[in-house]
Amino acid sequence: MVTTRGKKINFSAGSSDGEIDIRASEKPTPKRRRTKKSGSADGDPGFAPSSSSGQGKDKATLNQNQLITRRSGKGGKLRDLMNMPVDIFTEVCSYLDPYDLRRLALTSKRLWDILMTKEARHIWKTALESVPDLPECPTDLNEPQYVCLLYSSECYTIGCTSRGTKADWFHRIRFCTTCYETKMANEWNLRFSQQNLNLGFQDGTLCQIRDYFDMMRSGCNYLGLSSRRSKNDERHYYIEALKTAGHEYEALSGDEAQDYLSLLQEKREYRIETGSAILKWKWSQVASRAHDIATEKIARCESIKAKLRDLGWDEEDFPFWKKEFKDLVLKDQKLTPKVWQNLKPKLEPFLETTRANRLEAEKPKRQRNRKYAIDRFYNQLGQEVMEIPFGSFLPGRDELLALPSVKLLLETDTETVSKQQWIEVAPEVRLMVIKWWRDSLKRLAHSAENGGMALPDETDVEAEGESSPEVETEDEIASSISALKAKLSFATNAFFHCGGRSKFEGCYTKIWWFPKVIQHGSSAHSCNTTKELLNKIQPLQSEGQELVKRLLKDLKLNPETVKVSDVVINDQSQENFLCTRCDERVARYMSFGELIEHYLSVQQWFDDVTDAVRNSPDSCYPSRAEKSELPKIVNDHDWLARDALLVRQDDEEARQAVLKMQRDFRKEELTDPLCDTEGIEGEDLERYCWREVQRCCLLCPRSFAPLPRGTRRIEWHIRSKHDKEPDLETDTTLDIFYSSNYCSS
Repeated sequence: MVTTRGKKINFSAGSSDGEIDIRASEKPTPKRRRTKKSGSADGDPGFAPSSSSGQGKDKATLNQNQLITRRSGKGGKLRDLMNMPVDIFTEVCSYLDPYDLRRLALTSKRLWDILMTKEARHIWKTALESVPDLPECPTDLNEPQYVCLLYSSECYTIGCTSRGTKADWFHRIRFCTTCYETKMANEWNLRFSQQNLNLGFQDGTLCQIRDYFDMMRSGCNYLGLSSRRSKNDERHYYIEALKTAGHEYEALSGDEAQDYLSLLQEKREYRIETGSAILKWKWSQVASRAHDIATEKIARCESIKAKLRDLGWDEEDFPFWKKEFKDLVLKDQKLTPKVWQNLKPKLEPFLETTRANRLEAEKPKRQRNRKYAIDRFYNQLGQEVMEIPFGSFLPGRDELLALPSVKLLLETDTETVSKQQWIEVAPEVRLMVIKWWRDSLKRLAHSAENGGMALPDETDVEAEGESSPEVETEDEIASSISALKAKLSFATNAFFHCGGRSKFEGCYTKIWWFPKVIQHGSSAHSCNTTKELLNKIQPLQSEGQELVKRLLKDLKLNPETVKVSDVVINDQSQENFLCTRCDERVARYMSFGELIEHYLSVQQWFDDVTDAVRNSPDSCYPSRAEKSELPKIVNDHDWLARDALLVRQDDEEARQAVLKMQRDFRKEELTDPLCDTEGIEGEDLERYCWREVQRCCLLCPRSFAPLPRGTRRIEWHIRSKHDKEPDLETDTTLDIFYSSNYCSS
């Protein structure tokens, strides 16, 4: 066992700057033969060739050609080292780093006597030069003292056995916490409690030399690394150095005293410079050591992970969020086979608990994945059965999961449902879907035939199917579906009216044709059953069916034979139909479904406004004299009129001609003869090219009057709806001026 007992660092009381000296114990080792004092101790006191008792060693023992004689007694592991020639021993020591060289010197008194001589100084220099980026040894320390300051952990106080020390790189000392409080004085104690320090010189002397010893303990202030001064960064003074300097200063006078103060100033600046360099190097070593420890921890952690994976554990089972597990894995200790054998039983309980919790938590997730996969396959199958872009509603998930094969597929604890697994249950699901599709078409056909009246009970069709003793095949159901589709595909039966009026339901009064009505029912109304669909979407009434027949005849199509597969009806995005009852200057091109809505809405407006005018008092109409006849309202969209064309389909050339006429009409709306500027034209048109005059109609009831519009359009409204020549002063009122793009159609 290596021991350092008896080898302490003492402070020489005769040193003016507190230099340290490495000495041996005051008590000599028993049974040791004293030798004559060596004369090689001149110069540096730190390299004293004397033994720990102060006696010199014979010069003959330092002869390079002489062997190191081994003493009598039982030898240890270093017994062969003592028989080694000195030159070989010196060569071996030159490969050691400073820390190992110091530990070697402390192993025995014999090695201490050899290494603590001036002849061994080159060994210490070589050891210090081997340390990367280490600052050179300060001139106020010798090499062994420098190594002791850098690498030792003992307190410099004689008799103190504490090892938890911190170095003061500026005062070149190491003290434990207790000794530091007694050996050092802060600035406040030095100024106001001098009587307790027993310095032994006058206050004036302290004022002269105090500023030359005001160095921080950690040195952060000199390095510029901290703007806040903590307790450890206060100014501290080494009491023994103050005493020595104070006595030497009082012994001098005149120019000698000033020269001494200059010398103290130079020493202070040198210690700050070298201390800062040592502190930077020490911090870099701490950072490098921290990096090495982190690297060792990561390497150990990766090795443990690899071993656990080899044992069959998943990386998801490693509970690094638990401090106990993390402390066992992340250590700066090499993972040897022996360490692994001791560590493995401690890790397994954590892994087993984590795996059990993970598997338990993953069960609902796997079940959700299976449901998502089943829903995806189910939607694809429904799209294939109904032969329309998916968006339609299908039988609910409860009905699907009620099937025995699908229920078993969902209960099987697998990660997901594969395509092969779905193929095995697809026939049963397909049979359920086509039955549901057949029943939905039956209800729609029944509703169309009976003027929108649904079946008394939604389960009637299902009960009718169950009463049949024969089990229907898929081919039979498919042929039934084809017949129902053909029945619903004729134009007079294929159009349905959506009566939704709220934004929540997603649509206003709108015409849909089969089979888009199915898609519309689920996407716009979120219907889950056919009954909900029939409650919100009804077939066209008799007037609507008559309107469809008239429109188809005007387009030279036979209402009894035309089907929804024809381009004229099927392509609802094709807006090339024009209403012939509207003035071409205000009419717009529409799809076939929008055209039906247009005629029905105009008819509804005519009926509503006629009743409103008939029931309104004369005071509501300033242009109408008291007890005069009611204003005439023209039903220019009377689609029941005989031999009157309702719709036409223009080619591209005719379409462009109509659009040009509408743009010209829109420009004319900018002119208002009653405006103060006599219309927006000429200079006003150049100045206010985006300004337009808008008027309101006074002949219509307020709730049915059109929105404010341009002069030409309000005149057209009065001529077409009220069958009279417009009088802007009595029939209209100037509402607003507003900016508008007069080039829009």
